[in-house]
Amino acid sequence: MMKAGKWIFALPVALVLSVGSAFAGAPAYREGEVIVKYKDNAVRAFADMEATYKRAGAVDVKRFHGPLSGFEQLTVDLSRQSVEQVVDDLKRDPSVEYAQPNYLLYANDLKEDTVVSPMARPVLQPRPGEGAPAADPYLGSAWGLKKIGASQVWPSNAGSRSVVVAVIDTGIDYNHPDLAANVWRNPNAAHTAATGVDLEGQGISGDVIGWDFVHHDNLPYDDAGHGTHVSGTIGAVGANGRGVSGVSPRVSIMAVKFLAANGVGDTGAAIRGIDYAISRGAKVLNNSWGGRGGPNTALRDAIERSANAGALFVTSAGNDGTNDDTYPSYPASFTVPNMITVAATTSSDGIASFSNRGVRTVHLGAPGVGIYSTMRGNSYGYMSGTSMAAPHVSGAAALVWAAHPGWSAQQVKQKLLESGDSLPSLQGRTMTGRRLNVLRAMQ
Repeated sequence: MMKAGKWIFALPVALVLSVGSAFAGAPAYREGEVIVKYKDNAVRAFADMEATYKRAGAVDVKRFHGPLSGFEQLTVDLSRQSVEQVVDDLKRDPSVEYAQPNYLLYANDLKEDTVVSPMARPVLQPRPGEGAPAADPYLGSAWGLKKIGASQVWPSNAGSRSVVVAVIDTGIDYNHPDLAANVWRNPNAAHTAATGVDLEGQGISGDVIGWDFVHHDNLPYDDAGHGTHVSGTIGAVGANGRGVSGVSPRVSIMAVKFLAANGVGDTGAAIRGIDYAISRGAKVLNNSWGGRGGPNTALRDAIERSANAGALFVTSAGNDGTNDDTYPSYPASFTVPNMITVAATTSSDGIASFSNRGVRTVHLGAPGVGIYSTMRGNSYGYMSGTSMAAPHVSGAAALVWAAHPGWSAQQVKQKLLESGDSLPSLQGRTMTGRRLNVLRAMQ
């Protein structure tokens, strides 16, 4: 009889990788872990369940809840059979819709090669009796904002805090002075904390600003730096006299942490994070991560649930310099209708040498080289990667949705894709051949 499991994920020493390691050569899945999706109409007697677990060599079973109630995550005894053998056996079970390894997912930045160490920057404080300064002193360092026309949009539309963007990542530094005012606040947090049960049955309560699926608590703090940098590009507070601005200077950023301090996460945590974000009303989901393990059906299903919920799913193309059409990475290579997959471009409008591409899977480009944004601990710094390109698109989507709150995700997506600037470097490498231009999208 196996023990009942709690949601505790420990990273084996062998999987401790630096943030931004390319997935080429990295482990494809978490050893000894399998995700099972049972058919919706499956009737599973206790004896049948026990037989399934025994045959699989399961030593622990973790059951998902709420929208994921048909899922289980098994930890199996690898001394008896391999993960692949367990998956093949489970697929023959008539009650099983599909089974797969618990694929690993990695942050899509290039820390080892191109990140400048974060540098603390002074902030401008207003004098007594004065309002906050209009200028953000280091706005000029964030070249991508000017390239996509964001600063020209702000006088007429600086965004809205009614638009919620979920940063599904390493968490965020929600105390950062250039982010704090734009951090999402859960309007139902008091209820969930008082009752101890969340409204959607996922076993989450007291989630004031988001949720940490690594440590399983309501403090999704960024212990890596990746999610904070992504968040600043989406929605660092504008015109507050501090640091920089995001593409959408007013927005609500929801912190959904599923990547650990080393930038590594797994599918089980990712799909819970996606379902959490849509259950809390996120309209845009930013996903600056990916992995080569697949086909990752459980992840694809989660994205399809986000599409059914009316959310836009923005993801990075990957940093291997390869073609996502022929050498798939996930989620970038999925073709779910609510997805926008983003390649990285340079300040001179070339495609970044590291950026993945694909005329069937990668939609457009956005600035992704030498991007200046918020870092942990009231600091700022440069990072590069398709991880940095995706949040430019997420911030632009937030601006468009603020101007057109009645639009569907498909309408927002279509506007962003058709309004980009046509670039020779992206022709034959992306679906549209365009680089994001939020000014044209707003016009």
